[in-house]
Amino acid sequence: MTPVQQLFPEARPWPDPLTIYDDLDLPAGPPHRPYVLVNMVSTVDGKVTMGRGAVQEPIGSKVDHGLMARLRAPVDAVLRGAGTVRAYDVPPRVPAEYAERRQARGLPPQPLPVVITGSCDLPLDARFFREAPRRPLVLTRRAAPADKVEAVRQVADVAFAGEEQVEMRAALALLRERYGIQRLLSEGGPTVNFAMLEAGVVDELFWTVAPKIAGYAEDKTMVMGPRALDPLVRLSLASAFFHEGELYLRYHVLD
Repeated sequence: MTPVQQLFPEARPWPDPLTIYDDLDLPAGPPHRPYVLVNMVSTVDGKVTMGRGAVQEPIGSKVDHGLMARLRAPVDAVLRGAGTVRAYDVPPRVPAEYAERRQARGLPPQPLPVVITGSCDLPLDARFFREAPRRPLVLTRRAAPADKVEAVRQVADVAFAGEEQVEMRAALALLRERYGIQRLLSEGGPTVNFAMLEAGVVDELFWTVAPKIAGYAEDKTMVMGPRALDPLVRLSLASAFFHEGELYLRYHVLD
């Protein structure tokens, strides 16, 4: 495999691009919630979906997909929104060698799959549920349709984090207090990212910038919400790597 170049915090070659995040030393997070990572890939023009008429190809490379799987290794759970589960129904796993490393640290071989949804309108026959390495957890609101909730209970555990709507801070508090989740990776999508950033619960952002341009105005971007984030979320660059035209950026979210 072609070596990768580290650009920041120092310039140097790196022998294997799939190992750039192997030594992450993540804290357990504050007492009321997990430490939260967000991982996304986008085109240069910021798109995370490919719209009508586009060639349906993955945005990120095989290296990006490999890094996505390896970023799951140090966390207790991987969270996705309902839209992401519908679009990308493969359950979150870590490679076999990383599963062994997790076990050596006293963790389950695979992280807990978590879905956050207000409607419970989920593709229950999708691979996400059928092939999940652990029984998934679905976080929803008490006002969700009762028949949908009961259908979900057939394939996943269900917990409520809010009455009329899912409250992001309540959801993360539930993960920490009831399920012991100390480190959480969110894999989107854009509305989940917005809700997390607006609630002030994101600690780090991992962003792959693919050397592609989508151009379609209706394609989704990495963060999308009904209003502007106020105040703007400020980031501090922690590391940057370059490999075959693709950038791998890690940011800390500033208070």
